[in-house]
Amino acid sequence: MRPARLLRWYPRAWRDQFGEELLALIQDTVDEGRPTWRLRLGVAWGGLRERAHQARRAARTVVKPLTGPEQLGPVIMAGLVFAILPENLMISPLPARGWQVAAFDTLLAAVALTGAVVVAGGLAALPALVRFLRGGGWPKIRRRVAWAAGASAAAAGGLAGLALAAGSHTSAQLDDSWGYLPGFLATGLATAVAIVLWATAAAATARRLTRAPRVRAVQFVSGAVAGTLVLVVLATLDFWWSVTQTPAWLVGGLVMLAVASLDARRRIPRAIRRGRRLRAAAGGRR
Repeated sequence: MRPARLLRWYPRAWRDQFGEELLALIQDTVDEGRPTWRLRLGVAWGGLRERAHQARRAARTVVKPLTGPEQLGPVIMAGLVFAILPENLMISPLPARGWQVAAFDTLLAAVALTGAVVVAGGLAALPALVRFLRGGGWPKIRRRVAWAAGASAAAAGGLAGLALAAGSHTSAQLDDSWGYLPGFLATGLATAVAIVLWATAAAATARRLTRAPRVRAVQFVSGAVAGTLVLVVLATLDFWWSVTQTPAWLVGGLVMLAVASLDARRRIPRAIRRGRRLRAAAGGRR
């Protein structure tokens, strides 16, 4: 075995920075002979420890923005909402009343408004994204996108499985099934992980884009508004379930609406101030 092959135990970024020093140390140790098994084991152990260290650091980077309950709770709930959709879609709807139709229309309006805000923020950054990709930026973000796509595929597979189970069983049979609840929780968790990974990939990509101060200011505000609207969507979904299924969902809707109100009062003014400071620091440039 060549000493240089031992460096493969270490991550690429670490090898680029310290690989030559470690290789020189290994070559001084073995002289002209082959690396001993103790040396190989030590280098392998050190490489695995470094990979674990980088994995923990990457995990902290992902989890840090979601450490508070006001961020983590809605993400988990959104994942569970997606997971429960197959069962709800298979249930025969009750005769609609006026207030049930109004609740459903409110839910659709909240979803449409959230989607419009997200699309508007994405379109504002689209020219910068195109320039970034044309300039060879894809290798810098492809790993994050691949992880997010993998989590999305796992969530989609879980949703497909839940849809098949809900289509061939009644609600009572699903409640008695020992495998449906673990599948529901696993799908909800996979969906929440996919949401976090896509958000992380989008944030990492945004940091690499060259955008005008005006565009960045608009995205600050649109991101804050979109985050609050997601909570509003979850609240209206609870209200709709409370009038179509069981009144117990009303409590969850009220709690989520209170969280959305507090989030809007904290996040949106902060985003506006950040945008103003950014444009002021740029000297008013567009």
